[in-house]
Amino acid sequence: MFHVNMCLEYTQTVGEIISTYCREVRLLGLRLLGLISLSLGLEEDYIEKVLGEQEQHMAVNYYPQCPEPDLTYGLPKHTDPNAITILLQDPKVSGLQVLKDGNHWIAVNPRPNALVINLGDQLQALSNGAYKSVWHRAVVNAAQERMSVASFLCPCNSSVIGPAPSLVAHGDAPVYRSYTYDEYYKKFWSRNLDQEHCLELFRSSQLH
Repeated sequence: MFHVNMCLEYTQTVGEIISTYCREVRLLGLRLLGLISLSLGLEEDYIEKVLGEQEQHMAVNYYPQCPEPDLTYGLPKHTDPNAITILLQDPKVSGLQVLKDGNHWIAVNPRPNALVINLGDQLQALSNGAYKSVWHRAVVNAAQERMSVASFLCPCNSSVIGPAPSLVAHGDAPVYRSYTYDEYYKKFWSRNLDQEHCLELFRSSQLH
């Protein structure tokens, strides 16, 4: 009975920690969306309202040791199809890389008590290209295994997404046409991750 009670207490404690982490990460994500809205000259809640009742997905990624790390990736290069991703890295092992200037991969080394924020495709569309979603990949390690926890804030499937009207009100053509997140998400996963940026398929006809 003692061991059973100990297991139950441990399970409850872990569950409470995960629940608290999910809640706080969501609040952080919404706060960041508000700050991005303000930086674009929009109302603070503009992006949150456009994205609708956002879903929150979480992925726990495990990358085992790989004897030949040069021959494979933990994840190939890609951008995230959602709005914003908050990543908790393994504190001891580097694995995340981001693309700089279109041709140079740099490591994002873990820092104590820090989270990594990746902007996703929907913020690039909403900002009419002012913000860019981040090309990134995960590499594996020959000596050490690695774990990471990614939290994704995703728009409601029925949300209609396109450049904010005020960003194209003074003669600037919209870079992207409007679409629903459901349409975008299905198109994103119908192709290979490392193909051209999926947003290229949603460019506005006004640019042609």
